[in-house]
Formats: sequence, structure tokens, C-alpha cells
Amino acid sequence: MRIVHINLERSWRGGERQVLYLMEGLGRLGHECRLVARRNEGFVSRVAARGIPVHIVSKPYLLHGSLLSRFDVVHAHETRGLQMAAAWKGFNGLPLVFTRRVDNPPTRNPLTRFIYGKIDRMAAISGAIGKVMTAWGFDPARIRMIPSAVETDREPRVETVSMLRERFGGKKVVGCVASLEKRKDHQTLLLAASVIRRQMPDVVFVLVGDGAMRRELEEEAKRLGLTNIVFEGYREDPYPYYGLFDLFVMTSKQEGLGSAILDAFAHNVPVVATAAGGIPEIVRDGQTGLLVDVGSATQVAGAIMKMLGDDGLRRRCTGSARDLVVEGYSIDGMARAYERIYREVTIHG
Repeated sequence: MRIVHINLERSWRGGERQVLYLMEGLGRLGHECRLVARRNEGFVSRVAARGIPVHIVSKPYLLHGSLLSRFDVVHAHETRGLQMAAAWKGFNGLPLVFTRRVDNPPTRNPLTRFIYGKIDRMAAISGAIGKVMTAWGFDPARIRMIPSAVETDREPRVETVSMLRERFGGKKVVGCVASLEKRKDHQTLLLAASVIRRQMPDVVFVLVGDGAMRRELEEEAKRLGLTNIVFEGYREDPYPYYGLFDLFVMTSKQEGLGSAILDAFAHNVPVVATAAGGIPEIVRDGQTGLLVDVGSATQVAGAIMKMLGDDGLRRRCTGSARDLVVEGYSIDGMARAYERIYREVTIHG
């Protein structure tokens, strides 16, 4: 089967990583994939390095829709790509698959409804997203739940992890890998760090990621007098940090699923996270991690101190979390699930 994937994001983040994982997995199943993308070195170079052909397009993207012909399935992975695919569906007649990765509903204007009406199957990466889209009005019979995948056998380089550990002088490291944007709610994390600074002065928070909120967050950390916060900025390869972290924390207000949490699971790092979006589907309180209310800095701080102070709890949670990702979140399993969708839309429509 020949599948053309569209992702017009300008960054290399979790969603783009998932697209690459999927194309690699489909390749192992014998399918031929192509990518339509904008100029995005971090993403495109990685795809090309795997031998997957890439078509680079520029604005206005709709003018490049003829690239979508001669395939069996068109698979859009973000909104601009969906708009492009929907606009050209009337010309190429190809089945359209869309992956929805965010847990907020689309707008309800007529154009958006027209675009979503062109989707043959929607893959929601969590049950929470499926519920949001059903409530919005998308036909639940056309929704399939396919979660994000994680590399379960990736080991960070020992020398890189050792260098990171030397930087932090034996302190306990609480880490977060996430873009610095409003929905990730790093403000709550900073408030939790303020509580912990007084209770556990040997703990340092390392925030890996960049984004529009960075300057505001740095100013807030300064205002709070936080000397236990390190803004690492964007890292193309964040995996060595999982070898550094004693604990991973995610304080999102909105989260489709949380692929960075799955990465923490795969690297045997205990997790504290908020009950946002699809997170409770993977962070099961007291089993695979500790779950707290959205926006509660007090609960976040308490859960961090509880996890850091209980060796038995950490061992139980990391063991169960590792089993969870190995059994249910593999790249090949995700690829097979999408293969089933493609067969549905090409055989039954």
C-alpha cells in the first residue's frame, strides 16, 4: 500500500517524532510511505536519513495538492495538512485519515465542519480525545483510538549521562521535557518547586524545552527566588536527560496523551503528572505513577516529595510503567493499528 503523510509543522516535537515512528513501522510491514512537509530541518533530515522520500512545500500549501495523487491513502497529521488534504479530496477521490493529538475541540464554524466532514477515519491518540471529538459532533463510528508509541530499547549514551550528572553535583533531579507553552502549565511547576526548595534543598528542577513562554517563566522563577530551576532550552536529543532524572513531572492543563511520559516510562523514571486530557490513561495513580489535580501546586509538590522519599513506591511504579509501554505502546503495534485503518478505508470506504 502507498501512503502519503502530510505534516506541515515547523518544529521537531512529539507529533513529528510519532509520524517518523509510524512511517518506519509501516515500512517494516511492507508499505511505501512518502512525506509532504514544509522546510523543517529537524524533521525532514531525520525522515530523509531513514530513506523515506520527502516532498518539500511552501505557502500557499493548497497549491501543492497535486502531490497527493497516485497514492492509496492520504494521512494528515496536523490541521494545515488536513486542510490541504480535504481541499483536494474532491479531485483525487482518495480516502483521508487524520490523527488528532490534542484534547481541545476544533472551532464550530462551517469551514471547519466541511473539512472534518471529509475525514474517512480519525485516529485519536487517547480516549479523552475521542470523547472530545464525539461531543463536538464527529461521527464516533469513524473514530479509532490509537495511542502514541515509544522506543522501548533506546539507551542514552553512558558518557553523556555521566557528564550531565557531574553538572548537578549529586543533587536529586526532577525533570520535565515539554515545550514552554501555556497549556503545559509550567507556572504550577514553578510554584511546586518553590514549596520543595524549602522542604528539600537538595532537589533541582531541570526543564528541557523552549517556547513562547520561556521569558515569562524565567522572570517568574526569578521573582520567586528559585535557585533550584534550570532552563535547559530545546534539545534535539532529549533522551540523555532521562538517564539523569530521578523523577519526571508533567503539569499540563491540556494533554492529548503525553508521549514524554511514555519516554519516562521506557527509561524507568518514576512519574508525577496532572490528570489532564489522556494522561490518566497511562499514569494510573499509585500503579504507574502519581496523579494529581490540574493546577494544584500543593498536590504536585506533595506527590514529588512522596515519590522521592519512597524507594518501594518508585520501584513498583517504574516496573508497572515499563510493562505498560512494552505491552501496549510499541511502534510496530501502532503501525499495525494504522494498517487496519488503511485497509478499512480502501476496502469499505
